[in-house]
This record gives sequence, structure tokens and C-alpha cells, in this order.
Amino acid sequence: MNVLFVTESKRGCWQLVGRIEALGCRCWFASDPKEIRRIIEFCDIGLVLSTRPITEGSQLMSLLKAPKRTVFYSFPVEDSCLWFQAVPTEAHGPHVSAIRPSEFMSILDNLCTSSRC
Repeated sequence: MNVLFVTESKRGCWQLVGRIEALGCRCWFASDPKEIRRIIEFCDIGLVLSTRPITEGSQLMSLLKAPKRTVFYSFPVEDSCLWFQAVPTEAHGPHVSAIRPSEFMSILDNLCTSSRC
């Protein structure tokens, strides 16, 4: 699976990138809509992880929403972050408003292994 990180800095994602790459996924990085568009036209992105909010009606939502693509965004909280699923909203059972980091890692593991990264 190809994973796109939408972030201003790769530095803050290094642990997450390492875990995803260990599952055999390929990671891509983009910081603006032009880069995002170029990457999603170039390769089949199955998972998007963003450090920016991706909400209904936003430019990022219209750019990233696609069949068979899962999109999450993070929101910083103290020394950690909460994750929110933007697309599809009902993919992992009942809608959860926020996902803690430990729960999120389990979801990522399941997504990557079920997609045979």
C-alpha cells in the first residue's frame, strides 16, 4: 500500500513512518495541494495521514476523497495527538470522534496487513 503523509515536516512523523515501512508500505510526503495532486496522480494511494484537518467541504477533502482510500488527520494534544478519520467515516465500526495513539496504531496495523502492503 502507498501511504501519503500530508505534513509540513517529515521530522514529526519518523516513528509512524518507521512502523508503516516495517509493514512493507511505501511512504510519500506532500505539504501543499500541488504536491498532493502530483503524488495521487502518479501512484495509487490507499492511506492518507495528515497533520492538517481534513473536514467536509475543505479543499483537502475534495482532493483526497476517493474510493478505496482511507484518510486520517491528527490534532496535537499536550505531548501527543488525537486522530480523526475523515474518509470513510464508518470504516471501523461505530463512528468514533477521536482515536487515541495506541488505538490508532492498531487500526493502522490492521489496514496495512489487510491491504498486504
